[in-house]
Amino acid sequence: GGEVERTLSMVDGVLLLVDASEGPLPQTRFVLRKALERLLTPIVA
Repeated sequence: GGEVERTLSMVDGVLLLVDASEGPLPQTRFVLRKALERLLTPIVA
């Protein structure tokens, strides 16, 4: 998880790409949760 936190500390926004056939995977949920903790507003595509 440390890499995600370090990366999120350097960005102003988050774009999450979700495969429509597989849906959100566990790592997608993890990154989304960490982004929301940093008060970043994700754009989901």
